[in-house]
This record gives sequence, C-alpha cells and structure tokens, in this order.
Amino acid sequence: MSESKEEEKNPDVEEQWGDANLSLVLKEASAIWSKNISFRQTLTDWAESHSEEFEEYVGLPDLASCEHKLHFRDLHSEYLTIFEDQITEFIVEEGYTIQDFFKECKEVMDDFGCALFEEHEDKWFVEAVVQAVDYQGWFAMMVETAGAAGGRK
Repeated sequence: MSESKEEEKNPDVEEQWGDANLSLVLKEASAIWSKNISFRQTLTDWAESHSEEFEEYVGLPDLASCEHKLHFRDLHSEYLTIFEDQITEFIVEEGYTIQDFFKECKEVMDDFGCALFEEHEDKWFVEAVVQAVDYQGWFAMMVETAGAAGGRK
C-alpha cells in the first residue's frame, strides 16, 4: 500500500480479526464488484468459453503437480487482463496502484486463515482477486469450471 494511503487509514474504518485487517479499499471494491453483475458475468463467460480445454484435468487428485499445457499461461494472462481492466480504474481513483492492491489482497489471504474470515462477507472477493492473479488458483478454478460444465469426474 502506498505511504499516503497508509497515513490516511482510519483504524475505525477497518475490520480486524486477530492481527489481520481488511482495508477500506478492499471493502469498497468488494461492494462495487458485488453490485456490478456484468463484472462477474464477463469473467464467468470467459471461463466457461475456455473450460473445455481443462476437462482432462477434472478429477485429478493433485492439480499442482500435473503437467500443464504451455498455452494455459497465455489464457491466464488473457483472464488476468480482463480482470485488471475491470478493477484498475476504481483502484487508481482510490490512490492505489494495481500492484499494491494485488499485494494487499495476497497478504489478506495469507493472514486470514482464521475461522472468522471464513464467515466474512468479503471473503469471496479477496479469493477471486488472488485466484485471478495466482496461476495455480486460476488453474484450479478453470478445472472446477470444466467439471461444472460436464467434464469427467
């Protein structure tokens, strides 16, 4: 997070679980994302249109150690570009960089291993952000999408 944003933080505006904080920018971004169905639908449509390529991975016990096709990196970049384009304008208006925002989301996911975060209403958003950025998370989401679309079990 930029130093200017760090200085502006109001502790009364943050929610806290143990040592971890969910910052106001994440809460605001989550609220905007929740209200704008087209954001989520664009990503869902994209994932579903590419899910057939991931069907062979459905039901495999260890997705992290299986061999991936080289063009999956290109698909991940394409997905990430769509996601970044959708959220960048809001983040910049709030005084963040996209890199700061993704770093904060990753830190939030690393810190929020506690049971209280499992119940938090904005957990889905933080997970979606980390999943978009993290190749392995994105790959698992694509395999899950392929499974939901009828891939082998």
